[in-house]
Amino acid sequence: YQAYVDHSARIGTFGHGFTYGGHPLGCAMGVKAIEIYQKRDILGHVRKLAPLFAARLEKLRDHPLVGEPRACGLVGAVELVADKKTKRPFDPKQGVGPATAKFCEGQGAILRAIGDSIAFCPPMIITEAELNELFDRFEKAIDEAEAWVTKEKLRTPA
Repeated sequence: YQAYVDHSARIGTFGHGFTYGGHPLGCAMGVKAIEIYQKRDILGHVRKLAPLFAARLEKLRDHPLVGEPRACGLVGAVELVADKKTKRPFDPKQGVGPATAKFCEGQGAILRAIGDSIAFCPPMIITEAELNELFDRFEKAIDEAEAWVTKEKLRTPA
């Protein structure tokens, strides 16, 4: 309370919030989104696809670039490493993660590089076929990335 009073005195008006905070339109959209999630059983759909998602990520563990794949529900990542045994990362200046994301785009998959981890955050309404297609495209892209890393000799310690 006192923070509101003090701030209001400083600015000369009642400083009560943000333009869209608690706006009825935003609240109505949130309520409708929850209604749709429940009607379409989005949570059930995610739970049904999560094992396939985790299995497809886990399949990547043996790839020469992959240090660790990880997943929770339909959110996951593949960590890219210069040395699989020691999990030594690439020098950030080499840009292996961003380059891999570009290879993904070339294969028609939009994935985000967070440093040298490639993030997977597909829509919760993705189908099993679409999920498999996403991973098929990613596998092609990561093979391209591996060829590039090898050609450019990026595994050599700095």
